[in-house]
Amino acid sequence: MISNRKRPRVLSTEGPSNVLNCDATVATGANRGNGANISTSTTTTNTTSTNISETPPSLYQSQQQQQQHHSLLLNNHNGNISSDTSTDSTNSFPFYKPLLAAKAKIDSTTFTNPFLSVHDNHHDHGSSSYALEDDDDDDDLEDDDDDGIEEIDAFDEDDDIIFLEQREIVKRNSDTLLYDSDALAAYNMFNVNNVAINPDYNRTKKQRTNSLPQLPQVKCFYNKLPNNYVLQTPKLGNIKTNVIPHHLNLPPCDDENGHYIIKPNDLFANRFVIIKLLGQGTFGKVVQCFDKVKNEHVAIKIIRNIQKYRDAAKIELRILSTLKKFDHKNDNHCIHLRECFDYRGHICIVTDLLKISLYDFLENNKYIAFPGSQIQAIAKQLIRSVAYLHDISLIHTDMKPENILLVNDSFQRKPLKSRTITSSYLSLGTGSSKKVPKQTKILNNVEIQVIDFGSAIFADEYHSSIVSTRHYRAIEIVLGIGWSFPIDMWSLGCILVELLTADVLFKTHANLEHLAMIEKVCGERIPPYMIQRAKERNTEVADMFDDHTLRLKFPTSSTPPKFITSVEEMDRIDLYLSKKIGLDINLDFNISVNFKKNEDKISLGDFTFYYFLFDLIKKLLVIDPDDRITADDALNHPWFNLGTVDEGTI
Repeated sequence: MISNRKRPRVLSTEGPSNVLNCDATVATGANRGNGANISTSTTTTNTTSTNISETPPSLYQSQQQQQQHHSLLLNNHNGNISSDTSTDSTNSFPFYKPLLAAKAKIDSTTFTNPFLSVHDNHHDHGSSSYALEDDDDDDDLEDDDDDGIEEIDAFDEDDDIIFLEQREIVKRNSDTLLYDSDALAAYNMFNVNNVAINPDYNRTKKQRTNSLPQLPQVKCFYNKLPNNYVLQTPKLGNIKTNVIPHHLNLPPCDDENGHYIIKPNDLFANRFVIIKLLGQGTFGKVVQCFDKVKNEHVAIKIIRNIQKYRDAAKIELRILSTLKKFDHKNDNHCIHLRECFDYRGHICIVTDLLKISLYDFLENNKYIAFPGSQIQAIAKQLIRSVAYLHDISLIHTDMKPENILLVNDSFQRKPLKSRTITSSYLSLGTGSSKKVPKQTKILNNVEIQVIDFGSAIFADEYHSSIVSTRHYRAIEIVLGIGWSFPIDMWSLGCILVELLTADVLFKTHANLEHLAMIEKVCGERIPPYMIQRAKERNTEVADMFDDHTLRLKFPTSSTPPKFITSVEEMDRIDLYLSKKIGLDINLDFNISVNFKKNEDKISLGDFTFYYFLFDLIKKLLVIDPDDRITADDALNHPWFNLGTVDEGTI
């Protein structure tokens, strides 16, 4: 699959564990004198020829490849060296080709789909203000020590041949929008005014969309962890916490419920000065403290001095330690564990000091929705975070705006101009009688971190039947038929809707109403196999479905009227969002047809942006978890190659 991730340039064939990415594509270069251009998907360099060993490769997969190698040797006698360009995805086996130990040059004709990464298409050169340079694309291959790829010494007389492993490009689903010719045409029209000529043709740059100007390069792209690396690493067991000594004659520090009594300016654990209480819950309290050793502010989660909460804290510590183990630099937007200790019967977890949650910011902003550009930046980070969790076999299970904290909550007040934001604000009230504010709060920095891993679970460990907050709970949890990684993706879909509309999508606390809403929003019935599985397990909701038709019994004579009203107010997700933000988008039709109904309201570029946002949300809110989009695929959705100009970017 073509992605935004860095791909290796020179791969060793000594073992599959050395191959981190198998998307390298070899293209034929034009012969020039004694040199040859060898094309891969990540490097841009030139070379001159060297003598190639006449010893054939030790591994052949077919007679056809033997003939190819023989032709290559014949061409070598004439001073011409070429590489096979076969990328036939019907061949399921990897094959190896002898290539010079030379630098390579991108051949943009290999990939022509404009929705693929701009990194793979030299026609889309980013402007200098938004260009992302790949720091690893140096002119000298000798400097590529950080690629984690074993390179064969080109100067060893016995190793003049480099073997590059090339594998098939995974086909995308036939129903993807990438095959919508009208969508492609609209996207190309949008890009006409956004192409900037890159004067440095010896390097490849990734164009940043206008919606991601505030995120550093390392925060924009996710380098997938190798499966064998994760699987071969033993899971962490019980995390031991150091006990901080204290005087036995100190006054009691706990209240009657086992909470630590917080007193500002008190010394805590002989090292921290308590600043203020940030929040509390059933688990304990979170306080802001000043670390006298490191001279910085931190957040400390002080667990209640009750055994069951101590046990739960150890489970969370195991998760946080695992996150830190695989991400020392904290590039994947998850709360970063600094240290942990035991003080006067309280397990204490020290983390970075973060700001308010996305939900709190919405509330403080009078429920004015986020601008589209900032929704895209937040979504990119969230999906990357979930992709990282799933890579290390973790399921968060409780993704919601309250568990997404801002690194910096500073903001500016800007005039409210976006039609989509004003429309969503009016939809929350009584229509035109509600006064639209003239200004809105716009974040200066949209960097976020995901918190609350207290209910996170490894995929191969015990799963509780009920997880997740009701409004963000996936249908497989409601049905009680078992769940896995896709529940996090469903929650992300609900979160994006809330950021776009400033309103919760599924406002319910009842299973029957929730199931009816889901069918209405997804525009389809619950698959019979899921209902049958619920009946076999005799779950709580099994009786809500007819035994013969396997359809939801809604509404009935006993259904509360408020349930019927709330479900009738819902609509299929694209139509529901259209009403909310004041556009007319129907995903049953292509962009051209839809834009004709909206050309007097919005520009083509901005319309394309929201069209593909709707498409991503639709793919996140799919009833069947097997068909729901994965985090890896969501990261490569074409929406992230688009941009918009609004309050968040001006």
